[in-house]
Amino acid sequence: TLFSGMITDWRAKWGVDCPFYFVQVAPYEYTPKASSQSLREAQRKTLELDKTGMAITMDIGEEKDIHPANKQDVGLRLARLALHNDYGQNEIVPSGPLYRSQKIAEGFIDLSFDYVGSGLMGKNNLSGFEIAASEGPFFPAKAIVRGSQIRVSSPKVKNPVRVRYGWKNYFEATLFNKEGLPASSFQTP
Repeated sequence: TLFSGMITDWRAKWGVDCPFYFVQVAPYEYTPKASSQSLREAQRKTLELDKTGMAITMDIGEEKDIHPANKQDVGLRLARLALHNDYGQNEIVPSGPLYRSQKIAEGFIDLSFDYVGSGLMGKNNLSGFEIAASEGPFFPAKAIVRGSQIRVSSPKVKNPVRVRYGWKNYFEATLFNKEGLPASSFQTP
């Protein structure tokens, strides 16, 4: 709410509905009381505001350094957003996959994404996915690429309703589009 409010306020004060691009908080092993995954989720939800974009950094965080050294990829990802959204270069995929929706079925959930590009791909057996029933805890889940979707399931959850991905302070991305851009961490409603 605060971040969206700041963007809206700046645009109003400047009198311009300008694009606003920002960098996702990178994965890092914060103190046990800090929760960067909640901050990343709040940043992701800011994308509901028109003319915003987020450079996803789930693959370039450093476990022991809050300021990752890889600034070049961050700059290139911000440039992709601007080139696609503001300079008409529509052939450029502007972002890594962003969670859009889920379809719940008996024993699994299919997830859909924006910015799939030429397809989805996984690394490290698509680890980092978790699944839960309506009132239960989250359990590690198996995730598989099915075309432009991800199917998530676990034998420990017969009637799943919620999924989350990368829901840790420090996490190494496993879901990418074929353009090599990582998916953001997320939690379904």
